[in-house]
Order: sequence, then C-alpha cells, then structure tokens
Amino acid sequence: MLLGMPSIGVRFDIDKVGGGYYGFACWKTFWRAIDPQALAGGLLHEGDTAATLAGQERVFCLAVQSSDAAVIVRVKRALAASQEFQAVCASPMFVEGQPCTRERLPEAGRIDTAGDLLGITDASRSALDAVREEREAAAAARPAEPLAAPRAKPASERTRDLPDLASFEGLRTFLGKHFTPDEYPLGRGVMYWVTPEELCDIVEEYAGLVAVEFREYPCDDSEDMCSVSLFEKHPPGARPIEFLGLYPFPSVEEAVRFGEEWSSVPKYAFVLPRLAGIRGRYHFNFRMGSEVSRSEPFPAGQGIPPGTLWNRISARLDRIGAELKREVEERERRRAEESEKRFGEKEERTRSESPPRARRSCIVCGLSLSFFDRLRGRDCHGFCQDAEVETGRVKR
Repeated sequence: MLLGMPSIGVRFDIDKVGGGYYGFACWKTFWRAIDPQALAGGLLHEGDTAATLAGQERVFCLAVQSSDAAVIVRVKRALAASQEFQAVCASPMFVEGQPCTRERLPEAGRIDTAGDLLGITDASRSALDAVREEREAAAAARPAEPLAAPRAKPASERTRDLPDLASFEGLRTFLGKHFTPDEYPLGRGVMYWVTPEELCDIVEEYAGLVAVEFREYPCDDSEDMCSVSLFEKHPPGARPIEFLGLYPFPSVEEAVRFGEEWSSVPKYAFVLPRLAGIRGRYHFNFRMGSEVSRSEPFPAGQGIPPGTLWNRISARLDRIGAELKREVEERERRRAEESEKRFGEKEERTRSESPPRARRSCIVCGLSLSFFDRLRGRDCHGFCQDAEVETGRVKR
C-alpha cells in the first residue's frame, strides 16, 4: 500500500461473514454497495488484518486508496448505508489514513478512469462478476416495461443542447437556473417547471449521475400523485431533486383555483396555469417538489433504469388523457341534457301562459271565419247564425 495516499479500510467480522471463502463473500457485499465507476482511479487491497494474523481478532479488511479524497468519502458513505455490511462489519467498521496503510494488505486490482477493474484480481473480480450476474437475473425476472411510442427528441429548445455536468449538485444548480420561469419572484429561490418530455430528456442525458425513483401514491393534494425523484448515484445520496406532476386535482374548481396563493405576484399567478399545463382537472406538467433529505441514502438498485422513465410517463399520459376525454364527454352530455330540459320547460311554460287561440272556422258551415268575426269572438259567420236562428236549430 502507498504511504501518504488517502486510504480507507473496510473491516469485516469473519465469523459474521460465515467463514469458508470469506474473502469472496466480503467482496460481494462491497460491490453490492458501490459501483466500480465510483472508484475511478482507485487502488484495491485485501487481506486479514495484522491483529488477525497475530490471533488478536478475526477481521478481514478491504482497502481503497486514491489520490482523490472524494473517492474515500464515497466508499465510507456507501458502505455505512449498506444494511448488508452493517450485519457483518467488525468494530470499528473503518480505518483511515495511517492505521489503514500500516496493514500492508496485498493488491486486489485497480480501477481505471473508465471504471473497469484491472490488474491482479482474484476474489475481487469473481465477486464483481457474481454481483453483476445477480443484477442481470433480477432485471430479467422483473416484468417487462410496457413499450411506449417513440417521442420527439429533443422535447424542446430548452433541452436541445444540455451541458456536460460533472456532479449531481451541478445538475441541481443547472435546473434551478435554466428551468425557473422569468415570472417567478426574485428572492424566493428557484422553482423549476418542465414538461413530461423535457423531464425524460434530462434524466436520459444525466443517467450517469442519477438514480431514479418513480412513485404513484395518494396524498392531500391528489388521490393519484406522481413523483419522479432523482438522487445522487455515486455515492448514493439522500437529498433528492423531486418533480411532481401528471396528477388530477380533486375537482375542476380546485384546478381553477390553483395558484391563488400567488395572487400577490400577479405576473407569476397569471402564467401558472400554462406552466402547470392544466387541462380540465389535471396537472400535466412537472414542478419542483421537496428537496428535504431522506433519513438514509437512496440505494440505486431500488430505482428504475433512467431509460425506462418515458415508458412509465407515457403510460400515465395515456391513462390520464383517456380519463380527461371521458370527463369532457360526460360534461358535454350533461350540459346537452340540461339545455334540452330547460328548452322543454320553456316551451311548456310558453304554452301554458299563452291565451287560447280564437276559432278560425265556422261551426256551422266549416268555412273560414272572417277577421271581423274572429275579432268579435264569434265561432260562426253572422249569416250562418241568422239562418240557424230562423230554422230554430241554434242551441245556445
């Protein structure tokens, strides 16, 4: 091991690991917690500790050295967050600096800048291959993602030339600057808004930096909320970049009232319906959600592959679009029924309020009555009435 280089030793209790070929088992736990790409440029070492060889403890140690101190921090954070490691770790869990390099552990390979494991590798390589096979088998066992129709790329001019970013926090800063609308009031931080398609552009572009969590759940704001949270991938992060969108309001009235709390900022309140992509009672676009850190880092293995996010979002778009269409058609049907009912009631009222029409034909001869006969309220011609009187046939 190189003296003076930032180092960390990850200590395993041999008895807790289970004895036997414990080196292989320890490497599997290590690789399940951290990806080789997070160790780019690092040197690997392995072996029983000096105290173990002296019969004073039973500890197997995996060590990482790197000129980049950030690599050491990643290793410590990733393993400390691993429940599997916590179940088999020794006490103390880690040794750093000189206490680590004094162990003089044999080489176990090195990680090049591309994240590939090279050099003298035995248990480290075998364990890495085994972990990758586990992940592939788990992925194959999962139900296949529904394939979505291809989408236009880029989604907009805003995502046409996304910059190269080196860090997750750099992505957070970029989103705040680039996707916060001009109408948002100064001095209140950031509030990014994106369309579903723009969100997929962002996630696919920065797939190497992010772990993606996709959730659908009921809450106070909606019975069917949709959340897409991005977490730092290497090392696993706890503070998300969250997007909320593609959800129904409880009612159309609630959707109309969306943004009323911003009435003191008229410019922003005016554009909120457009930013949210509100149609009917649905909020189609995504807005910035919570950035409060979780109690534990988000394990990348629990998320969805970044390239499959569009499949999830497309399926949700189709479902919500169909629901919106049904609701619009139902409202139109009810409106037509109410209109027809009002028209019928008006006609009935008009008929009931209209005076009875005067008879237009003579009851004696059947010929049309003259205007003057109708004006006098007669139901027969004057001459017909006279003739009837003369013959005595008129009965009044």
